[in-house]
Amino acid sequence: VGSVGTVGAADAARDRTPGLGGALAADTVRGVVFDSMGNAPLVDALVTAEPGGASAITDSLGRFVLISDVRVTQLAAYHESLDLSGISGLSAMRPPEAARWSDAVLTTPSLGSVWRGVCNAQPESEERSGVVVGTTVMPDNRTRVSGARVRVQYQVILAGSGMAQIQERSTDADSLGNFAICGAPSVGEMAILATDSMRLQSSPVLFEMVDRPVRRVDLVMGPLDGPMTRWPTVAGVVTSEDGTPIPQAFVNISGRDSVVQTGDDGRFRVPQVPLGSRMMTVQAAGHIAASTQINILYDEIPELNISLAKTLTFAGLEGIQITERTAIRAARRAYEERKKAGIGLFVDSSEVTAAGSLRAALAQIEGLQVSRALASDDSTHYEVLGRTSRLGVQTCQAFLFLDGEPVEAAAYYPVPTEVIASIEVYRSAVRTPAPFSQLIDEDCSVVLVWSRFGLRP
Repeated sequence: VGSVGTVGAADAARDRTPGLGGALAADTVRGVVFDSMGNAPLVDALVTAEPGGASAITDSLGRFVLISDVRVTQLAAYHESLDLSGISGLSAMRPPEAARWSDAVLTTPSLGSVWRGVCNAQPESEERSGVVVGTTVMPDNRTRVSGARVRVQYQVILAGSGMAQIQERSTDADSLGNFAICGAPSVGEMAILATDSMRLQSSPVLFEMVDRPVRRVDLVMGPLDGPMTRWPTVAGVVTSEDGTPIPQAFVNISGRDSVVQTGDDGRFRVPQVPLGSRMMTVQAAGHIAASTQINILYDEIPELNISLAKTLTFAGLEGIQITERTAIRAARRAYEERKKAGIGLFVDSSEVTAAGSLRAALAQIEGLQVSRALASDDSTHYEVLGRTSRLGVQTCQAFLFLDGEPVEAAAYYPVPTEVIASIEVYRSAVRTPAPFSQLIDEDCSVVLVWSRFGLRP
């Protein structure tokens, strides 16, 4: 990033401070704010000056002109995207010998600098250059949780086989509750959760790497068995982008089995929500569903104002009625239709949690056999057998799917119970619905495991 050069009108006109009777400004600073990690200028960043507090907003090229009635010695830049990356602000000091400051540059640290400072290493690869930082705290939002185990989970497609697999990176929070996980994917959606030996945990929450491969996610960890009397009520209103209340919108918060609907005024109340970081999902007919992380604290939660964008409408289709189904992903909609039809066997998340592990839950399903994998000394590695009627009723290697993609049994090993949303089982390939049956080359049982990511609305 070189010198910004001339910005706007002539210098003589620029250097006059409006509202001061046309007097010459004590200082005019020009510069640029640049995002090194995103390799692009930072648009609409707020730039402030010290002393004096004068401010300016960057243009579409990241440039700014800041006029101050006192000499500027330091600049700071702020932007919402920087907060999401864990960068509180950018700063620059005026060169001591500079009579005029016309080439100020405020830039984010490079990805290599972040890795050296946070990870004490170099990025593993471009695809695995993601860094997730944050803090673990108690529901009082003050007390840090040291030693908490923090895990970032994501789905990858294995090269060659094309099979999907859930992988994870993990670390322990330090004595101040701070954590940094290095080597996550640089783009895409992921889930993060924290657990603790003191029976504290956060619910898995989703986040996404978009503009840069560094993201800050702070987690509130609530007690698993705390008194419900301390669980607060979450209330708010759901509106369209124009502020119109949306009645009969569906509001769901992870950790609560029931879903509430908004009233005619768009308002909702969800009582006794378990403490900790949770995901809230809101769906409404004719609108795009929204999901966001909310932190449930001991104190009453301020009223939430949730705005939903409308779905696109096309000329000539005005007579088609839009139902709430249009706001649900195809995978979730197909799952609910299969469950309603009652063809397969469905095991929900509460049953999996009660079983204690995915392996134990599968072992309890009639028609399936779970045993240690052949040629494996690791008791956590197992194979899933089903039934076939080719030569009478015999056991066979069951076909396994994770979030709709075929996987090997090994892909199931690291899947923790808290991220499992449901298990579907079909006794034979004949009873298995498309498109899964099209991926099966012989008759055997079919097991579909869905994570909360795969069945998200």
